[in-house]
Amino acid sequence: MKQKENIFEELGRMRNLIHTRPGVVISEQANAGADVGAIMRELDKTNSDESAIVNIVKKYKDKASFKNFTDQYKTISGKDFGTDVYRAIQPYNDKTEWADLSNHLKSMGITLGTATTNRGNSSMATLTGLDTPAELKPEVAKLASDRQKNINSMFCSVKNGIITNPSSQFKNTSWESWKKTYKPTEAELTVAKNSCSRVPGNSRPGQSSVNTRFANSAKSLGIENAKMDMATLQTMLKSLQGETSTDTPTQETPDIATLTAALNQLKQ
Repeated sequence: MKQKENIFEELGRMRNLIHTRPGVVISEQANAGADVGAIMRELDKTNSDESAIVNIVKKYKDKASFKNFTDQYKTISGKDFGTDVYRAIQPYNDKTEWADLSNHLKSMGITLGTATTNRGNSSMATLTGLDTPAELKPEVAKLASDRQKNINSMFCSVKNGIITNPSSQFKNTSWESWKKTYKPTEAELTVAKNSCSRVPGNSRPGQSSVNTRFANSAKSLGIENAKMDMATLQTMLKSLQGETSTDTPTQETPDIATLTAALNQLKQ
């Protein structure tokens, strides 16, 4: 019984070494290192078998695994896969094999083309889109979109560190607590931040409200209980200019032009 367990353990290790896929015979499965060697040996022949090269590439069914193969090819051979494969397969001399290779790569979102090398006396196959992340499947894309919308709604409702979204089960939940649970990425938070306009009095995560910052600025000038009105602005401006005044400031709400001009002076 122990011997049988050891055999299965060894088989498991062998399977992991060659990255096998369940339900596919070994000869049809991709193994980047072995496949690189097989193509290099084929290219070394006087008359290489173009179909054999294409069939090796066709083992790779997704962009990530094929990208790994081309990276391995570069590491092992010291050459770009596109440069070497063009030695055996060309669009004019090997139309059938070129079309077969092109169609398979297209299924992974990669466009097969040609380009002249820097020396200008030879060409290479190009693999446009190889370095571009593969598009998400529709069902995965929808899940990602729904998640982003949820993050947006939570983020935009935060007031003084608390989620206030009235339609959410997380209403009155701490933003930090929600964030630790659902772990939004920095990219997702950036999208969320851009999705909502600032609301005076609200405190977005990591930000202080306009009123809070205004009050702090006023306090630094010795003005307590500051309000964003003309009286406080006049007092702040005089303080910045080193003036003191016993005059009673005009008590009125500033219009947008006056407010903007005054705030611009405060920034100077």
